[in-house]
Amino acid sequence: MKIDFVKVEVLIAEEYISVLREHLHEHGFLNYGNQDNVLSYAKYKHYSRPLEFASLEMPVPIESECLQTVCKVEFRCMVHQVEKVKKIIHDLHPSEYPVMYFIPILDE
Repeated sequence: MKIDFVKVEVLIAEEYISVLREHLHEHGFLNYGNQDNVLSYAKYKHYSRPLEFASLEMPVPIESECLQTVCKVEFRCMVHQVEKVKKIIHDLHPSEYPVMYFIPILDE
């Protein structure tokens, strides 16, 4: 089996999606066939609870869970582009530790 592409999933607030899309597009990461800007997103409910040593940017007590509505952005990129994509996400994401997944796509 050969793996040339990965599916990228990122949890991010909706207001950051267009900026993320623009930066990914500028680097040519959102091309698919004869289309560009190929990216999708959906709204999700997301639970998290900061650890006691976390720098709190939200006014939530450590003992509480925080239910947030975030978006899951999905797109694909080539395996050799993963490090550049990670850097773009880290540079634009408001969180110090963005939730992101890189899932291999098996080619035929």
